[in-house]
Amino acid sequence: MASSNPRENPSLHKPQTGVPMPLELMLRRFFTVNLTLKLVSLGLALVMWAVVVSQRRGEVSELKFTTPLILKNIPANLVVTSSPVETISVLVSLNGARVNSINPSQFQVAIDLGNQLPGPFEYPLSDKNVIYNNAPPPPTVTILQVSPTSVPLVLEETVSVLVPIKPRFSGTMSTGFTLGSIQINPKSAKVRGPRTTMEKLAFVHTRPLDVQDLNNNVEMAVELDLPPSVRLDKDQENFFQAKITVSNNPLRLLLRDVPIAFENPENVYKASTSSVNVFLEGPSEVMGKLNKSNVYAQINMAKYPPGDHRGVAPVLVVPDTVRVIEQWPIVDLYVINRTLKKN
Repeated sequence: MASSNPRENPSLHKPQTGVPMPLELMLRRFFTVNLTLKLVSLGLALVMWAVVVSQRRGEVSELKFTTPLILKNIPANLVVTSSPVETISVLVSLNGARVNSINPSQFQVAIDLGNQLPGPFEYPLSDKNVIYNNAPPPPTVTILQVSPTSVPLVLEETVSVLVPIKPRFSGTMSTGFTLGSIQINPKSAKVRGPRTTMEKLAFVHTRPLDVQDLNNNVEMAVELDLPPSVRLDKDQENFFQAKITVSNNPLRLLLRDVPIAFENPENVYKASTSSVNVFLEGPSEVMGKLNKSNVYAQINMAKYPPGDHRGVAPVLVVPDTVRVIEQWPIVDLYVINRTLKKN
């Protein structure tokens, strides 16, 4: 006969096979069997979860991008005559919660020139120059690096001058016709620009006037072709007109050894020739007065830095109604990196 004492019969502690354990017994066993180990495990799980969550909340990401350089508050009487870099490299750190909400295209690097004096200078860049959506960056954005750390700039005083207007043409007139005379109204324009540019500006050109297949007198509106950094003065009206007459008795003229004027030289230079030959066409009353004493070619040396410059075509200075059919030879220039002595 089997013993009824639990200590002598361990099978009494186990539920019988195939018989479900009551829910009350399951809960009692969960909270009583190995309770200490379960509490320690639960505590460790809570600590690990708290560490992971806190790390994600405080997570920092770095973002590097390029952004435009903006020049602000340039004084009305000054103009930037240098060519500063157009973009700046910026490195920022972002709070993890803000990574997806930051748009790099909203960043700019701004330079305030409101109190700047004319002349060359180096403008230092720092985190204070970085703006986001036209305002300081959000507190969760930290500017780590701005590159380059400075930008070279040149500010120059602007002045106004009154200069004559010279016409330019495009196209070929009808056979047997040539330009007779041309009048620009007004004859001159008041323009404004950097002082060093305006001191060398002797005239301004029109944009090319279309004379393709022209065989009669015409009047047309004119637009000016102003040099870079030069604009019409605020007192100058922006309306110009050209009155063109044509002639059907053109004459052609060959002039040899027309002298070349080398203007605005800053460095020592050598040229392959000092004269050119030209073949001209124009009204008979104008062509009869042309010779090597009133026709010349010019090369603006300010356009040619030190080095070799081959195939330079001098600009021929002739009356407006005279057309250059051909000129030769072309000029090879060698500009030496040595400044000319001033007299």
